[in-house]
Order: sequence, then structure tokens, then C-alpha cells
Amino acid sequence: MKAKQRDKKYFLDKFADFKTIIETTGTTNFQGVEYSGSIISSLKEIAFVCEKKDFIYVIPWSDINSVTSKKTFTSNNIYLTYDNSSKDLIFKFTNVESVIAIEVLSQALDEQKTTLETQKDLLRTKEKEIELLKEELNNLKSNKDSLATNLYTNHSEFQQIKDNSPVVTQNNVENHDSINDEKTTDNILRESFIVVGLNYDNRRNKLKKMINSMKKNEEFIFLYEDLRGNELIEELELGGELFEIASYESVPGVYLKKEPNNIYDSNAIKVMISNEYGKFTVGYIPKENAESLNDYLDNIVDCTAYIYGGKYKEFDYIEEKIVTKEKNYGLKLEISYFK
Repeated sequence: MKAKQRDKKYFLDKFADFKTIIETTGTTNFQGVEYSGSIISSLKEIAFVCEKKDFIYVIPWSDINSVTSKKTFTSNNIYLTYDNSSKDLIFKFTNVESVIAIEVLSQALDEQKTTLETQKDLLRTKEKEIELLKEELNNLKSNKDSLATNLYTNHSEFQQIKDNSPVVTQNNVENHDSINDEKTTDNILRESFIVVGLNYDNRRNKLKKMINSMKKNEEFIFLYEDLRGNELIEELELGGELFEIASYESVPGVYLKKEPNNIYDSNAIKVMISNEYGKFTVGYIPKENAESLNDYLDNIVDCTAYIYGGKYKEFDYIEEKIVTKEKNYGLKLEISYFK
């Protein structure tokens, strides 16, 4: 599968010298935001690109510590650990070929890195042997006053250079760690719930219209777009449903707003949508959650509305064929807030 054309053009306009060897489509979550775009890799770097959201993230392969894969019922995932600080980035694909290609490239680069490290180790060993030979030669000539004088002078100059060099101390490290500790917080709570009230005021139809517009604009990766015949049967042979839109896809521009004048519940919290596709109230926080959340609405740091429902395929064992059905779209809200 190739990268999205607009993603690739947007990326190459900024990185004209990038030598592409792998390109595919996928999704990722970066700092709490879901992106649907393209993965583009060279022998030196791997990049995630989402032209729609003006987002490019490039990681040098030399910074990547490990590459692992995991296949789920709905997607194929690649886990990257990088930057010598256990940072993780997950790429999600609809086809297993993309995962295999990235794994093969990673293994080849690891082997190349291992060979290079072996060569460096041999070079370091040779350098140590040379240093030992030099030391023996110096010992043999130590009785010569002229050589002793020269050795003393050279040593003094070296010591002066060393003394004037900047030094990284343990205090520097401890101070840096203490600064990072000040930024760490343990009082962030995370909750998730289904948005309710979609059956009123034509809200469900508005949501469906918005999602269909996003589909036409290639905002999502369709799970069974590239699956045909036996491949699709293999995905469904264990039963279950394969939805067109994955459960990790989301609607942008979702926020919450108090509605104290609500005649049914003074603690009511509306779920609002405002983005390039429209602006409307899509539903409400469930009543049992709204009461406790009311006091912390201003402390929300992240609010993501994941899509569920829509068209899906399943295997009809009576008719012995794959059938396409449809369920109403809905939203599952996940929020993080300070308490």
C-alpha cells in the first residue's frame, strides 16, 4: 500500500533529499492526539506524515532501540521504542505487508549496526595494543634525559587542555532530574463513557453526515478496503464483526459545556462538536458521570471522541458468504483531567 499522495507531496516538499524505500498508510497516537496519515521510511529515518493536520514526526533509525509487532483482530501494530528514554510510538496498519516490510528493514539495519559496532570494537582493541607498544617503547627510552623532558612537556600540555575542558558532573545530572520531577504529576484522572442522547434533535443523523464527509476526505483508514475473497474470510473465520471504521478513529473538535439551566438535570454536561465539517450538540455525558465531573470541567487536559458503529462485514454461516450490515454511529468519550 502506498502513502497518501497529498501526505507524500507535503513531506517531500519539506524533505526533498529524503530517499524513500518504504511507504504505506497507517495511524498513530502522539501526545494524546490520534493521527491518520502515512509512514515513509528511508535507510536513515522513519517519518509519520499527516498533511491534513500539518503534522510531521521524523525519527532517525539510529535512535530506535527496538521494533516489535503485534497483530490484533482489527489491525496490525508496530511498536517503536526510541530516543534512549523508553519513548514509545505505535503505528497501526490494516495490512500485514507494511508490518513485515518495516520489521525486515529494522532487522537489516540492526545487523548493519551490529557489524559496525564489531568493527569499532576491533579498532578499539588495536588502539589499545598500539598504546601498550608505545608505553613499552617509552619505558625503554626512559633513561634518555631529552626524551624524559619531552614527555614531561607533552604531559603538561595535555593536562592543561584536560583541565580547561567542560565537565559533566553528577550534580548536573541530579539537578536535571529534579527539574523533571517538578514537572511530573500523579493527580490526573482518566475516565471513559458512551455519549448519550443521540436519538434526539436529529443528532445521530448529523453525526453520520459528518462522518461520511470525513470518509470522502480520506480522514480514516478503512479496515477491509484492501481485503478481498479469502483474505477477508480469514479475518472473519473466527466469528465477530469487522467494521469499516476502526475503534481507534475519532471525531475532531469535541469539547464539553455545562448546561445548568437544563430542566431535567442541573448538572447536565453537553458534548459539543466544532470542526471544519460542522458545529452542533451531539449528546450528553451520562447523568451518573456528569454530577461528579461538574466540578472539574475546567481542569480537562484531553478529550477524545472515538467512533463506534457504522458499516461492518461478518460471515453468514447459514448462507456461507460474507455479508455487509450497518449499525448506528456513536461516540465513546475518553477524558483526562486534574483533580
